[in-house]
Amino acid sequence: MKKVILVGAAVAAMLATGFTACKPTPPEPPKEIDIYVAGSDNTGAKRVAKVWKNGKELYTLTEDSRTADAHSVFVAGNDVYTAGYESDDEGDYVAKVWKNEDELYALTSGDNYAEAYSVFVSEDKVYTAGYESNGTKNVAKLWKNKSATNLTTGTNEAVAYSVFVAGSNVYTAGYEHNGTNDVAKVWKKGSELYALTNGDNHARARSVFVAGEDVYTAGYEDNSGSWVAKVWKNKKVVFKVSGSGSSSFNSVYVVGEDIYTAGFEISGSNWVAKVWKNGEELYELADRGEANCIVVYNGDVYVAGYEIEGSDFVAKVWKNGKELYALADKGEANSIFVAERP
Repeated sequence: MKKVILVGAAVAAMLATGFTACKPTPPEPPKEIDIYVAGSDNTGAKRVAKVWKNGKELYTLTEDSRTADAHSVFVAGNDVYTAGYESDDEGDYVAKVWKNEDELYALTSGDNYAEAYSVFVSEDKVYTAGYESNGTKNVAKLWKNKSATNLTTGTNEAVAYSVFVAGSNVYTAGYEHNGTNDVAKVWKKGSELYALTNGDNHARARSVFVAGEDVYTAGYEDNSGSWVAKVWKNKKVVFKVSGSGSSSFNSVYVVGEDIYTAGFEISGSNWVAKVWKNGEELYELADRGEANCIVVYNGDVYVAGYEIEGSDFVAKVWKNGKELYALADKGEANSIFVAERP
């Protein structure tokens, strides 16, 4: 889950109360958690990819001699996986995955522009979604470890923004251009599962989350020049933002029957960072900013994004609608992951 998680994704713990014939067993106390965030710090000469833990810098993944960004973070056991890109000597973007503070591998050679937008780890396998240019068009890609699968042929522009693994199934969400408009799409195991839009309007899928047999996808579709934030359950739209300004859902997270989304809605000239629950506005996080990733754990709603203060983007994390901490005075928080402590 970008992400994550997920596109930023975390799994909520379910606490059960047991009873004996004599007396009830008290419920387990809530477990302590750590909050990981991936993003960028722009305070130096170049944008630097970073990971923060509980509001403090954990890893600086790149040096400020090259432009870089961390788009997605996923925690598996004691290891922290991050996906993003770093520019090479020629200035081309190279899609990369880091494990803890070290580069795990470059997914692309640097011959063409490429970025990794989402990472998900399952059964010791690392799945990454993104794109690589073929010289003229961006090709949507899914990597399993270092092995790449082209989700699109390269005839039309396409990007994969989000990956989610459920059992043996790997779901990816993004878009493919049809020659006229971008079409929001979902792929399963490397093959197109369905197009969410018919291609009459510009649309993109930004985040995918799987719960049981259902596939939830968040993004937007253009309507007469305004973006309309939408959530699809399988192929059907379950809700959308009905405001007069443009809006987008950048991240989706499902808990039971509740669907949480994070993104923005334009009011006047401002992008307003917001959280919605089942299509109704839950929190306004910042009147100038954007919510990039959402995770719900033990009833608490955690969001990563940025707020514009003056002329600067400030990387921030919110909890239940209130600022939890700022991460970088100039930067952006792209992905969040909540992990239980052992």
